[in-house]
Amino acid sequence: MHKILFILLLICTATYAVAESSKSPEDYQRQAEQIVAEDIQQIPAYGILAKQQKNFLPAWHELLRQQLIVSHDRNPHNTSQAIALALALNTSNTFLLAADNTRVDNYFQQQRQFLQLSQNDPRLCRILLNTPAQRTDQVSSTPWLLDKNYRRYKPALQKAVEQLILNSENQWPRSLPEKQSQQFMTRIVSQMVSTYGPDSLKSYELMSNENASPDIRCKGLHNLYETINTQALELRAQLVRSFFGGG
Repeated sequence: MHKILFILLLICTATYAVAESSKSPEDYQRQAEQIVAEDIQQIPAYGILAKQQKNFLPAWHELLRQQLIVSHDRNPHNTSQAIALALALNTSNTFLLAADNTRVDNYFQQQRQFLQLSQNDPRLCRILLNTPAQRTDQVSSTPWLLDKNYRRYKPALQKAVEQLILNSENQWPRSLPEKQSQQFMTRIVSQMVSTYGPDSLKSYELMSNENASPDIRCKGLHNLYETINTQALELRAQLVRSFFGGG
């Protein structure tokens, strides 16, 4: 009985492989477009991104098409959604100003969790900083959010990003007056230096410098996040908007 099942499995696998190998580039393109369309129906926030960000949908289609060619994925929707989430993270900060405090904080906490992990993970550090070499998933490898080290965090991160985008729809920006915002930001940086020492100021100043060491930049971002996290929810959300809400 077991031998018969094994033979049937081999036949099914061989049949699937032959079917995949016979696909044309157009077949893969159509498959990618269909999967993406179905995922947008399931996750409306990605539909918003597709309308607002002109490069989002083409990049999603192309990265998924390439993955379908090289991996013959049996769960293409999982791969598709991991690709979309990675792309969404590149622009999700633009929704911080309009989303409410709870959604901003949920998103912030997910980002904070990944920053904590990155302190002992140089690859994740580079991904989170969105450095040029790590700006998008490489076709030769599994999407980074499906990596065994990170995939268990994907559902919560995806939910936080979805809610951030959806909650910001048709809402006015919630930013503080410029002077007040600067005062709060200066106070937080001062508190960070008091907690983490004078070197933390140098790491903070290098955060946006792509020529600086990713490890130093990641450390500065981690210190800033941890300092922001000591504040009450309303102020914490406003600080997240002030520091990161520009895109």
